[in-house]
Amino acid sequence: MSEIVVHPTPEILKRFHPLDQLNDIQLELLGRSIQIHSAGRGLKILEQGDITPFSLYLIKGKLRLLSTDGRVTEILDDSPQAQSPIANLIPRRYTVEAMSPTDYLVIENSLLEGLLNDDEGFTATELGSDSQIIDPILAESRMTQVLLDDLNTNRLVLPSLPDVAVRVGRAMRDETTNARKLANIVQTDPAITTKLVRAANSPLYAGVTPVDSCAAAIVRLGADTTHKLVLTFALRELFNTHSSVLKEQMRRLWEHSVKVSAISYVLAKISGRFNAEHALLAGLLHDIGNVAILSYAENYTEVANDNEKLAQVMHDLRGPIGSEILRSWGFIDDLILVTEEAENWLREHGGEGDYADLVIVSQLHTYIGSDEMKHLPTLDQVPAVKRLNLGELTPKLSLKILDKAEEKIARAKQMLTA
Repeated sequence: MSEIVVHPTPEILKRFHPLDQLNDIQLELLGRSIQIHSAGRGLKILEQGDITPFSLYLIKGKLRLLSTDGRVTEILDDSPQAQSPIANLIPRRYTVEAMSPTDYLVIENSLLEGLLNDDEGFTATELGSDSQIIDPILAESRMTQVLLDDLNTNRLVLPSLPDVAVRVGRAMRDETTNARKLANIVQTDPAITTKLVRAANSPLYAGVTPVDSCAAAIVRLGADTTHKLVLTFALRELFNTHSSVLKEQMRRLWEHSVKVSAISYVLAKISGRFNAEHALLAGLLHDIGNVAILSYAENYTEVANDNEKLAQVMHDLRGPIGSEILRSWGFIDDLILVTEEAENWLREHGGEGDYADLVIVSQLHTYIGSDEMKHLPTLDQVPAVKRLNLGELTPKLSLKILDKAEEKIARAKQMLTA
């Protein structure tokens, strides 16, 4: 006996976002193209790490989502979270399991995108201004979905790399570029010029006599270090927001990035295996995806005003959005990997320690002695520590390392924030 195929009605489809953006004809066509699936209690519907491009919608029942860090979320069919796709980020960050007899939909993303693009579609700005969004959980879900939609359709609003950094990067690719040419570019930004001269005269790079010009600073630092420091100094202006509500979030994000950057710089010096300025830049960039997320949050006041909901969106999307930003800027793969893996505390790979490992360990050092450390693995559980060959680190030994390097960390932080 063949299985009876049940198709969803337009009324069922209208319950979900972004299907609610389709017109009646599109809903009818979609309904005929898909079917309602059923799962018994305990059945796994979706595996963590799956990369199949489809969207999962819960019609009836209860689901349990288990994240990569062990966090469990339960979703009922009548909850606000069920109005949007379940575990939609690819590769999947959750294992999805039925906690009761469950009915659900599986819709290929290409089919859905074709229908959405057939009409005028929707934008993040339009959805973000929806006056009907009053529930923070629903707002979080909507914001996450819009970010994913914009990311998958190349509509994501990405921050632009400051002009002086772009021009210096372009000049670095020209074999005829010398210190004078670089200085002419850097000097178009007086703030960065001042920071570069200060850096060259700081104890981190100082020579016998102080330098008093941009060109002299570049000669002392070298072209590669100059390039990385210009990038580092230019990034500061991106950590900004028009929203008074989000200013504190952006300030904390900048301070965290600076601290991780400074510790990455010092650990790179201690290990002797990494370029310290590249480590400095890696630490500053590891959360760059959150800059874009906070910009989107300006349109979702319910999320912006709820630290827990905002933190959840940032936890889920900081990696893929950060990597997309760095790809758009033309950054090299090891920095892109940092944005993707910076919070993968138990990351395993077969090679030697890399900059992602360095940033993972640096981040954990910033949390030592704080409440956050209670929810994170200990240093002896983190594979990155062994790959960096920093010795048998424990919180106590790490504090000794930080105490010993306190002056260098303070100097690196001062260089970034001057």
